[in-house]
Amino acid sequence: MNSTTAPPAIIDGDVAVGYVLVPFFLITIIGIAAAVVMYIRKKKRIDRLRHQLLPVYTYDPSEELNEAEQEMLWREEDTRV
Repeated sequence: MNSTTAPPAIIDGDVAVGYVLVPFFLITIIGIAAAVVMYIRKKKRIDRLRHQLLPVYTYDPSEELNEAEQEMLWREEDTRV
């Protein structure tokens, strides 16, 4: 028997699991962090757009009230006939 030949390496099950789970969890954590960053950036962009468009859209409650009154008058006229 040759004494310079090393016995075959036996891979321990816990070490093999570590080689699989550590990169998996690392990639998962990086993916979650990237998703959170993208969500925050999108939310900020939408908020900025909303604040830019707010002066463009002016809500006039009196205009809506007149339309509601007009609809009520039309309904009353329809019921009279």
